[in-house]
Amino acid sequence: MLSGLPSLLGLAVLWLSSVVPRGLSEQSMKCFPEMGPSAEWMVRNDLTPGGLQTLHVDPVAIPETNLEEVLLNISWTLKRDGSIKMLKATKICVDGKGRFSSYSCVRCNYTKAFHNQTPPNGRKWEFHYIGFPIKPETSYFIRAHNIPPANMNEDTTAISVKFISPGCQEPVMKYTKKCQEYGSLWSPNITACQKEKSVEVNFSTSSLGFRYTVLIENDDILMATDILELNQSRVSVAIPVTAEEGKGAVVQIIPYFSTCNNDCTRHRGTIFSCPEIINPGGSNNSQPRSHRLFLILPTLSVAVWVLAVGLYLLWRHDKVKKNLFHKPTLLRPIKVLVVYHPHVCFYHTICDFAEYLQGHCRSDVILDQWQKRKIADMGLVLWLTTQKKEAAKVVFLFSSPTGSCDSSCNPSVGRHREGSQDLFALAFNLFCSDLRSQVSLDKYLVVLLGEAALDEDHSALSVCPTYQLMKDANPFCKDLLTV
Repeated sequence: MLSGLPSLLGLAVLWLSSVVPRGLSEQSMKCFPEMGPSAEWMVRNDLTPGGLQTLHVDPVAIPETNLEEVLLNISWTLKRDGSIKMLKATKICVDGKGRFSSYSCVRCNYTKAFHNQTPPNGRKWEFHYIGFPIKPETSYFIRAHNIPPANMNEDTTAISVKFISPGCQEPVMKYTKKCQEYGSLWSPNITACQKEKSVEVNFSTSSLGFRYTVLIENDDILMATDILELNQSRVSVAIPVTAEEGKGAVVQIIPYFSTCNNDCTRHRGTIFSCPEIINPGGSNNSQPRSHRLFLILPTLSVAVWVLAVGLYLLWRHDKVKKNLFHKPTLLRPIKVLVVYHPHVCFYHTICDFAEYLQGHCRSDVILDQWQKRKIADMGLVLWLTTQKKEAAKVVFLFSSPTGSCDSSCNPSVGRHREGSQDLFALAFNLFCSDLRSQVSLDKYLVVLLGEAALDEDHSALSVCPTYQLMKDANPFCKDLLTV
């Protein structure tokens, strides 16, 4: 029993460190595992809080904790009603069903009492919790309810959602330890071609195992063979299948690794016709080889010369045609999501920067302050993940202290600062989850205005291309348009 205590303590620390309340300057949470029923079930309350308004789940990788683990990002919003004043905590339980069954619960206590139905920004109370490691291709049932719960024989206020985790071929899961053991990073590079009476299959092996089954299948399995590979990086095998039988067939490689046996990740390949080797035949075979070459070479030289002249004339014709009838093609602007530091003044700095992108860098700029209604309808997290997916580039903008808001920004400084701080923190967390993927990382750029520099809290952004405006204006626009 004591041997499992360190792992339980480590999991508890992970859960506690993953709690990030969204948009709350005067409210926060403390979360800890709670497997059994809450103590509030044993007490009857005259008044209890209502249920949650929404419950949403996304998978997320957290590089700071474990590069080989994917966690659930569970977000929820509270209803706008007077019963929120009785709310003390929210409990979340995750039940996994499939090859990897699991069940665990966490309780999140709110550190302060709720005195208002809405936060200072006038939206909804919104929270999220990152935890609960997940396995590939598993169904999870997430159930959440507020504490104190509804009394016995009263309508329950619990809300639940179903989530099916991605398979090992999805980018968010393929780097997990379980998927790597199943061969998610193995690329067999299959080549297969049909000969007259057999199919020749070549593929690269994996260091995870030494046994493979090669199947030729159409509507049914036509032929199968087992291969025991011993220290070979590439294997070749000929499987007896006639050309008539092999029409429309495909080849399937089944690996057998020690961690997954016959349930490992399989790969398929298309079967092509093998190139024919043409040998000179007929009555000329009786002639000496040098004599045949003497007859062939002059004809071949004339044919090559005629082909070269024809290609040259065709090239000249196309070049003249392009010069006479060429029309310039207007390129479509690219979408650029701008995420700015909370201390940057929106009206003086962000708007000028957006105008510069639109006028000089052929960009369609996305800003949170221009889409307030859409954010209110979708929620900040869903809006940001959607815009990040649609945008070709994401720009993190920093400004020196001299560029901070002056008196002309005062009418909305408070709310603007809070909203931009929420967006910046959430966007930075999404960037951290993309650190492992070079394809996703290429979307990010960092722009420094004035004498601004990256602080220690955001030093992870130093891996991105960084530009000092207006000193690096030309390289910035050029790289921005390189998608």
